[in-house]
Amino acid sequence: MAKRKHHYKFNPETLSFDIIHTSLVTRIKRIGYMFLLGSVIAFVWIFVYTLFFDTPKEMKLTEANKNVLVSYEILLKKIEEKERILREIEERDNKTYRAVFEEDPIPSSIRDAGFGGANRYAKFEDMENSRTVIEATRSLDMLTKKAYIQSKSFDRIALLAKDKEKMLLSMPIGAPLDQDKVRLSSYFGGRSDPFNGNFKLHDGIDLSPRGGGVGLPIYAAGGGIVTEARFSTGGYGNVVYIDHGYGYSTRYGHLNSISVAAGQKIRRGDKVGELGNTGRSKGPHLHYEVRLKNIPLNPLDYFENKFNEESNELLIDELPISDNY
Repeated sequence: MAKRKHHYKFNPETLSFDIIHTSLVTRIKRIGYMFLLGSVIAFVWIFVYTLFFDTPKEMKLTEANKNVLVSYEILLKKIEEKERILREIEERDNKTYRAVFEEDPIPSSIRDAGFGGANRYAKFEDMENSRTVIEATRSLDMLTKKAYIQSKSFDRIALLAKDKEKMLLSMPIGAPLDQDKVRLSSYFGGRSDPFNGNFKLHDGIDLSPRGGGVGLPIYAAGGGIVTEARFSTGGYGNVVYIDHGYGYSTRYGHLNSISVAAGQKIRRGDKVGELGNTGRSKGPHLHYEVRLKNIPLNPLDYFENKFNEESNELLIDELPISDNY
């Protein structure tokens, strides 16, 4: 059994060393003081260490944040690349695909429209690197929205492509009468009114019979529905309007007689009337218009090229014109 160690104190009176007896309470106090001192020193050391150095947990979090930031930066670059590709697709869609089917391009105000309402990205503002996170999230939202709009546009183009055959049968292609029996007597565009000399837009072309008489059959240039077939007090005389669908419509004016009725469904080549001299007219002729979404187009663009030379002669020599309509 190990002997207990004693502490001694020199006694000058007896010139000897006396054993120092320490009470239990004193020993406990000493242990408590030493523990308290050690705790204070440890706390100060930890505080100083954490003030200048990251803890292992903080180091892991810092590394994780760096990885997240790098991931967002990579995501932004990928989004930018996808946006570039999508812009090219949108350009082809507007200028090629939709143009083929006479569809209006989708305006940038719709394609690039933002998101309204409250700040949808406020929840990210308190995050570390919030600017990068918000930018990436916003870009991804915009890319998703634009892709959705483009998808809907392709759905529309696919439907039009499927309906292309029907569309071609409905479009007003070709002349509404026998081109060998008529001549171009007035062209499309600005001209002088034959009645008063005022300059005015001529919304169609005039086709006069080479023999000078009335009665040549007039045919529908495309399939559709007759929307009007009546005598017009506005100057067109006996006039027929046909809605061909897909935004197209045609007008046949100054007819001698009408062979169709409003609401009648017709096909290309069906007779709609006979060439005449009714209404505000100076001689037998057909006033013919082609419109797309109610905008007048040059009907010669939908003909074969038989009238090109006559059109040029009219523009150069200013031959007499037939009417003001």
